[in-house]
Amino acid sequence: MVKFLVTQVSAGGVVFRREKDKILFFLLGFKERKIWCLPKGIIEKGESEIEAAKREVMEETGIKNLRLINKIGSINYQFWFKRKRIDKTVHFYLFETDQVETKIGEEHDTYGWFTFNEALKALSYPSEKEILKKAYETISKKAIF
Repeated sequence: MVKFLVTQVSAGGVVFRREKDKILFFLLGFKERKIWCLPKGIIEKGESEIEAAKREVMEETGIKNLRLINKIGSINYQFWFKRKRIDKTVHFYLFETDQVETKIGEEHDTYGWFTFNEALKALSYPSEKEILKKAYETISKKAIF
């Protein structure tokens, strides 16, 4: 059994917008580490998953105009941080926006709007790629286009 196991629960979002006949997805990045990811963060005390997802998306992307579509799913992964093993679960929600201009938080240093195929290729983590696929399926099934 691993000592110093810490459990974290986070929430985040897949944010998309329409541009003519395209659907574009918002990704956050770290230039130096060449990492692209979805916006997410820890659920604060007293917050629901949905409240945390919306807050984190707004804080990390600067996008205020968000329309909740539904919950996409959850992922779980482990990593080491400061000699502690973190067991993290992230609950993802699908949001639509018509806002183009953004101002990302200090945690990331780049962002982009990507087509589905571009976003799928760019995302660094396989579990987030699966979340993106589920989001795209939801958009297609609900005829949100």
